[in-house]
Amino acid sequence: MASWDRRTPKQLAKLRDSAVRRQVVDAVAPFSPWWKARLKTLGRKASSVGSLDGLSQLSAVGERDVCPDGDPRGMAALVLQGSESGFALHAEGPVLRRALVSRLARPGSYRSIVEADTRPTSFVWAGLGLQYPLASTRSDLDLVARAGARLWQLLGLTRADVMVSALPTLPTAATRALELAALGAGSPLLAPGDGTDDVAAALRLVPASALAVPAAFAAQLLDDLDEAGAPLEALRTVLLVGAAYDDERAAVRDALKRVGVPESCVVLSAHVPDGHRLLWGECRESAGRTGLHTYPDLEVVQLVDPETGEAPIGGGPLEVVVTQLGFRGTALLRWRTGDLADAIAEEACPSCGRTVPRVTGLRAAALVPPLDLRGGSRSVDLRGVSAALVGRADVLDWRVVVSRSERDDADEVLVHVVPAEAADPAEVAVAVARDVRAAAGLLPTQVVLAAPDDLPAGGSALSPRVLSRQ
Repeated sequence: MASWDRRTPKQLAKLRDSAVRRQVVDAVAPFSPWWKARLKTLGRKASSVGSLDGLSQLSAVGERDVCPDGDPRGMAALVLQGSESGFALHAEGPVLRRALVSRLARPGSYRSIVEADTRPTSFVWAGLGLQYPLASTRSDLDLVARAGARLWQLLGLTRADVMVSALPTLPTAATRALELAALGAGSPLLAPGDGTDDVAAALRLVPASALAVPAAFAAQLLDDLDEAGAPLEALRTVLLVGAAYDDERAAVRDALKRVGVPESCVVLSAHVPDGHRLLWGECRESAGRTGLHTYPDLEVVQLVDPETGEAPIGGGPLEVVVTQLGFRGTALLRWRTGDLADAIAEEACPSCGRTVPRVTGLRAAALVPPLDLRGGSRSVDLRGVSAALVGRADVLDWRVVVSRSERDDADEVLVHVVPAEAADPAEVAVAVARDVRAAAGLLPTQVVLAAPDDLPAGGSALSPRVLSRQ
């Protein structure tokens, strides 16, 4: 079979169907407490979900589905609860054979092989509306490192490249994935943190040819590094971590010109969807024009309606959902990332020729924006607000508008509803506010009763009925 980035559509479909079956039937369904209960409630057998078609018929889920009460401890139910006997049911053939041979010769080594595949040993923080630890086993870290070695190829980096990371030292999926990528590629990486003085000192220590920076602060950091006298002339790659927007990318290019970096330096973007552990990246040949390349043998990336989590039926931006393949710690099926995207391109990349799916027009965490509400700052899950409004018998139509108050400049979440003819408007307003609070964890700033022709329009459409005017 061809290499991971040159497989034909037929080869990819066969490979992914097999990988989905192993993940769902042999690992997640029997060993994830939450998914075991979920499939039972849905009346679905694991075998009916264990294919690409079956997976696509499964409703996407997110944080509030797993933790409806807002308690992040509920996320522990997604971690596979394996055992020595269960290991034999889901381990891949070569690993299982090696473990069984070891069991005969060295019983202690058998246990170490089992634990490498089943026992969570490493954690990073994840979450948008909630904050929870994401568990990885030793074998999960091996998968992340393998994907990271591929990322280095995408970025056009080699073992000779030296990278300095200006990412915060917090244990996040992006920070961990970047470190494991350098390890998997055999490339040096220094990670001093995000302080300007510390990054400048690291750049003086090593001949860095690549710099990884948070996309939102990259331009300012480059100016600050220049003022600090950090050597930047040797840079040939700037990696914007966090799915850079066009204006952020343009600001970085302008900053590079100001600080004297040669025009040959390439600006690329990378991103880890929330809950995931793999760092998607742009190929060097495209210079960011053809989207984020994914890993079809390690994940299934799909798009759903951002309001319902179901298969899309209309146009507009759609929510990215991810299914992890081969992961044994926190194992996610059809996970709602909160990211919006325009499309998933399945054809070969016109720049580099790789035949892997590419996510285009991605807007990170757009459906769970951080807001400065009057009650304090918090991330608001607009998917939960929509879930409280979709399909209501007492509401004919609705809109959710996220805007900034002209009175005190605070962010507001306004819910506009058109009550059904037979419904009492006051009761509808109370019921909507109550259900939004239960589904999203907060009361809307205001529930506005409206006529069908008076529903708001304009602003940025996060979904057909969720608008942002920030």
